[in-house]
Amino acid sequence: MTNATDYYKGGLAVAAYDLFTGGGLLAGDIEFYLDCAHRFGGPILEIGTGTGRILLPLADAGYDVIGLDISSSMLAIAAAKLADHPDLSTRVQFVNDDMTNFDLKQKFPLVINTARSFQHLLTPDDQRKALLCVHQHLMPGGYLVLDLFDPYFELLFANNFAAPPPREMHDPLSDHLIRRTMLARHTNPMHQTVQEMLRFEAFDKAGRLVACEETSWTLRWSMRQEIAYLLELCGFEVVEQFSDFSGAPPAYGREQLWIARSI
Repeated sequence: MTNATDYYKGGLAVAAYDLFTGGGLLAGDIEFYLDCAHRFGGPILEIGTGTGRILLPLADAGYDVIGLDISSSMLAIAAAKLADHPDLSTRVQFVNDDMTNFDLKQKFPLVINTARSFQHLLTPDDQRKALLCVHQHLMPGGYLVLDLFDPYFELLFANNFAAPPPREMHDPLSDHLIRRTMLARHTNPMHQTVQEMLRFEAFDKAGRLVACEETSWTLRWSMRQEIAYLLELCGFEVVEQFSDFSGAPPAYGREQLWIARSI
């Protein structure tokens, strides 16, 4: 198995991250986190902040936000975005660190772990370490919002892998067409992991290939009962569960969206 975070080391995959993130089952996530900020207050810690796709709208809404991520390449893009909005600089801080072992010497009323980044932790032990770190950084009665995908077993364990059609997006910064193709998917039922191999290609206006790279990521899926028990073991009380960012009740094969309170 390759490193779970190979995808985030840099290159075309990272440059194109925002183009392919935020739709589908993640549709409406920014608005959802803005509502959580309104309900629970700030300052806010975002774990897995990536390119700042969610962090910057929170800062623009007036909240102080610390964005933590293990990928320096993703944080570099976030910092470049922030440079275009100097009025937000006093409300934003980026931290390059591991979500399983960090100490910010600060407590928050709200911690958000967004865009399924928690699922890059491939063992229950690492998941527990991350949740304990979050608990240590929450004020008494503070809230954690955790987003995972709910495993869709018909897809994960299909007898014959059928790659979805390539996705194509226009990159306004480079004026290139970016194509993302899934090359293979491997599941490991014993460890509850799925690895996907991906190819990214960039084409200029004339249709010429100007860049190409292959990368992968590995994610661990968890059942709802598993996450509920893990949250309880780590000092949380689950207060709300949804299957999307519009507030739909829990449902098979969609999102696992948890709101839990520190106790």
